[in-house]
Amino acid sequence: METAIELVDVSFVYGTGTVFRTDALSGVSVKIAKGRVSGIIGHTGSGKSTMVQMMNGLIKPTSGSVRLFGEDIFADKKKLRDIRFRVGLVFQYPEYQLFEETVYKDIAYGPTNMKLDEKEIERRVKKAASLVGLDEDLFSKSPFELSGGQKRRVAIAGIMAMEPEVLVLDEPASGLDPVGRKDIFKAILDFRDATGGTVVIVSHSMEDMASYADDIIVMNHGKCFVSGCKEEVFKKADELCKMGLDVPQITSLMTRLRAMGMEIPEGIYTVEDAAKALLPLLLQKAGGGGV
Repeated sequence: METAIELVDVSFVYGTGTVFRTDALSGVSVKIAKGRVSGIIGHTGSGKSTMVQMMNGLIKPTSGSVRLFGEDIFADKKKLRDIRFRVGLVFQYPEYQLFEETVYKDIAYGPTNMKLDEKEIERRVKKAASLVGLDEDLFSKSPFELSGGQKRRVAIAGIMAMEPEVLVLDEPASGLDPVGRKDIFKAILDFRDATGGTVVIVSHSMEDMASYADDIIVMNHGKCFVSGCKEEVFKKADELCKMGLDVPQITSLMTRLRAMGMEIPEGIYTVEDAAKALLPLLLQKAGGGGV
């Protein structure tokens, strides 16, 4: 499987030479697979945000290297601008960064900076708006007239419109209600499916990671505790819980039911998977007069 982004023995120190020195990352080596959704999870201060800011060149590691499709992104400073178009970064609460007069101009801001012609900019704006579920009737409105969820979608569409090879999002559903969360993650998956791009999502929610990520990187105190496909990561449920990171609630429930003697397979991380596992058992009980 081709690697899109790789961090090789990366460390980063804030406040070097001061009493405020903090080791944000220490010897981190991880790979982000091309075309997959990778989740980065961990407590506040575990190094998640520092990692993703390195991925598009906003922060240079104190030591180690960050590679985009095998190329060290910091090897040539002149290429950093292009790197930031290739690796699109959506910060937490991106709606606070909206500033243009209209929704259209805000979404078009990135493509305009890429020096694209107007026809191509328009194509990208319309495509990105469609991916995040924004009606073109909103293009002429001020982004500040929109709801919180719509503002979030405008901000994300602005990054998608640059058509990055890698889309990195820091807590993209933070502060949204359940419907809003679902809409945002649908838009992210639609982007991946439509473009074949790579997606990296920072989240504090194991539930979201279970539902939407293919692979998971667990950070703890600036180090990578474990990384791999989500099935392998969730097998370390006991260790994750000791770190204070809960596995999905439905997984805990299925584990308890197995302990009670129910024949439930391992590897259940979503409500949908649980329903598929439980339905045959309920039907069997119903057929035997047990319900």
